[in-house]
Amino acid sequence: MGMKFGYILPNFGDRISPQELLGIAGVCEEQGYDSVWATDHVILPVGLREPYGQLLEPLTTLSVIAAGTTRIGLGTSVLVITQRNPILAAKQAATLDVFSGGRLILGLGAGWAEEEFRLLNVPFAGRGKVFDEGIRLMKALWSQDRVDFQGEFHQIKDAVFFPKPVRKDIPVWIGGNGPTAIRRASSLGDGWHPVGPSLEDFASGAKKIRVTKRNVTLSMRMTVDVRKKREELTTSRGERRTVISGSAAEIREEIDGYAQAGLEYLCASMLHPSASEIVTDLKRFAQDVIRSY
Repeated sequence: MGMKFGYILPNFGDRISPQELLGIAGVCEEQGYDSVWATDHVILPVGLREPYGQLLEPLTTLSVIAAGTTRIGLGTSVLVITQRNPILAAKQAATLDVFSGGRLILGLGAGWAEEEFRLLNVPFAGRGKVFDEGIRLMKALWSQDRVDFQGEFHQIKDAVFFPKPVRKDIPVWIGGNGPTAIRRASSLGDGWHPVGPSLEDFASGAKKIRVTKRNVTLSMRMTVDVRKKREELTTSRGERRTVISGSAAEIREEIDGYAQAGLEYLCASMLHPSASEIVTDLKRFAQDVIRSY
């Protein structure tokens, strides 16, 4: 199986309208992308207004996109499950999976914006344990005909949960670059989904996951620039992120390096102020890169 390619949708910021977002998703399907991915934040302090701005809720966004497409996969990159009731989130995800014919991949994260947790009246401390139990609970709800679950935060006995996902499960990809995310992907997840890791860091994480012998998809979310060669970028939180960029040959060479380290699924982020610029780059990347794999 060759490399798969997704596109990180601009469902955040103030520049791309909802109607343009749907058009971009349609272009991705036409151009042979395997999936489109939506980002999650519910409420943020004023200091984090940028770059998120008008962020459209991801599961709702993907539901509308599902209705207007037939083939392309739908993913969250990533849903902050520690801020949501996992039973309700499992219901929403299963419903979207059914409507889309089994096209959903659920990227999940523990969350990093402490102020967002406070605004939602959700504890920030201890969220790792909440995250782990939430994954196990969602998997139980999707797979068990009669649900019995005894956890620290949720106790369920003699319950029914429908609809079931098309595949009786939904792939859960664990977001995060650090050791905790790698361990979680190794033990609980169906995939690992870091953001902008260096080749060295990705290779190290991939090796630790492969040792477990579990079937875990190795993916990443990565800024891609098909217009010019760029150095790594620094986020608003001061985190350094790798960028794949340059000519088509340079981009393919960089992707090949990650592929040799185990990468199976590249989710590319190509953001511009206008939808027309995004579409231009989506088509160029599809023509020069995706079709060569």
